[in-house]
Amino acid sequence: MDLNSVQSDSQFFIDAMDVCCQKIVEKMGDKPISEWRSADYNTLSALLGKKTKIYLSENTLKRILGRLKTSKRYYPQKATRDALAQFIGYRDWQEFELVCMGSRQKTKISVEPEKTKETEAAKAINKVKVKPYVQIGVLMAFVVVVVALFNLYNRDAVSKDVKLICENPFGTVPHTAVFRLSGKAAIDQGEEFQIDFMDEALVSNIKGEKNVTKFFRNPGVVYATLLRREQPIDTVAVFLQTKGWVANSGNDTSRAYPINGLGALNPKNIYVSPEQLDSAGLDTTKPFLVGFSNIRPSKINGDNFDFSCKVFAEQSRPGTQCIETTFIILGEKHRHLLKLYRANCVAFSEYKFSENRVLGSEQFLGNLAFNPENGGTVQIKVEDKRASVFINGKKALSTSYRRSIGRVMGIKILFNGIGRAISPKLRDLSTGEIF
Repeated sequence: MDLNSVQSDSQFFIDAMDVCCQKIVEKMGDKPISEWRSADYNTLSALLGKKTKIYLSENTLKRILGRLKTSKRYYPQKATRDALAQFIGYRDWQEFELVCMGSRQKTKISVEPEKTKETEAAKAINKVKVKPYVQIGVLMAFVVVVVALFNLYNRDAVSKDVKLICENPFGTVPHTAVFRLSGKAAIDQGEEFQIDFMDEALVSNIKGEKNVTKFFRNPGVVYATLLRREQPIDTVAVFLQTKGWVANSGNDTSRAYPINGLGALNPKNIYVSPEQLDSAGLDTTKPFLVGFSNIRPSKINGDNFDFSCKVFAEQSRPGTQCIETTFIILGEKHRHLLKLYRANCVAFSEYKFSENRVLGSEQFLGNLAFNPENGGTVQIKVEDKRASVFINGKKALSTSYRRSIGRVMGIKILFNGIGRAISPKLRDLSTGEIF
C-alpha cells in the first residue's frame, strides 16, 4: 500500500494526509493553522523529534500542513509519514492508512448501500464475461508494477551509495571549501540532494557533477551533512584550524567572527579586554558574543577524555537578561556541547553528547544552573561514551550516547558578553595525551 500507491488512489491518500494534519493540529491545542507562527512550528518540530527522533524544518512542516503552496499536494517520504503517524498515536503510517481506509469503507456502505450491492453484482457479471481480458490486464499491470519497483529499487540503491566529498577539508580562517558528490555507480544527474552546514552557512542544493563552494569565517569544525529527501545519508567535516587559542566576536549572537590582528592568547588566562573588542569594531553597547577557539588535529579519543576549565563571566548586560557560557568539544564526526545559564534562566540550558541532545525548554535542567560571575569550574568526563558533568566539583549530569565523535579536533568556549577562561585542559584517559 505504501510504495507510490498514491498513483492508484490519489484522493484517498490526500484525504488521509489531511486527516493526519487535522489530528496534529488538535494535538497541538486546536489553534487554526492560519494563525500559526514560527514558534508553533518549532514547538511541533521539537515535540515530534522528542517522540520519534525525526526533526523537521519549519518549511517542511508548512508544506505538510498545506501552508506552503505547491503545484501538487505535498506527500512526504515514508520515514516522515511514519513519524507523523506515531506522533498522533499510531504504530506507523500503514496502520493509520488501514484505520482511515476502514472508516472510508464504512462511510461508503452506510451512505450508498444499494449502489454498492448493484456495483458488486455488476462486477460479478462483467468478471464472467471478460475473464480472459481481465487476466491479461492483471498480468500486464503486475509486470508494470514489478518493473517500476525494480527501477525504483535500483535508483534508491544507487542514491544510497552517494557520498559527499570535500576537496579541501583542512584550512585556516577564512576558508573556501569545495564540495562534490561521489558514488560507486553513475549518479542520477537529475536527482537533487541538499547539504546542511548547520549554523555556519545556508543549506545548498547539489546534484550530478556540479560543485558547491562555501565560505567559512569562524574557526572550528563544520559538519556538512548530505540529505536525500530530507534524510541524512553522509557527513563530512571541514577543519578550520588555529595556531593556539584565538578570540572571535560578533553582535550576531548565533556566530562569532574573528578579531583581525589579534594573535594567539595566553592559554593560562584566555581573555579579551573591552578595549580590544572596541578596536576590533565591535559595538559593545549591543548584545554580543565572545568566543575562544583552539582547533588542531589530535590523537585524543573523543569518547574517552577528561576536560576541565575555570571561567569568569558577566551575569548581566544591557539588553541581555540571560548570559550563556558554552563549552564545545569538536570531534572528527560529531561534537559534544554544554550550554549553561544561571538558575533563573535554565530554560535555555542545553547539552548534546554526539546524537544525544536535551533542551532545557523540554526537560528541566536545574542541576546545570551555573553562575560564574565570581568564577566557577566545569568538568566534562567521558568514558566509553558515558558522559558526566561536574559543576564546581559537584556531579550535575550523567548520560550516554551511541555514535562516536572520533578524535578530538578542537575546543571552543563561548560567552555572552566578556568572559575569561583559565587554563582549560583536555586529557586522553587512556594515553594521557594533553590537547
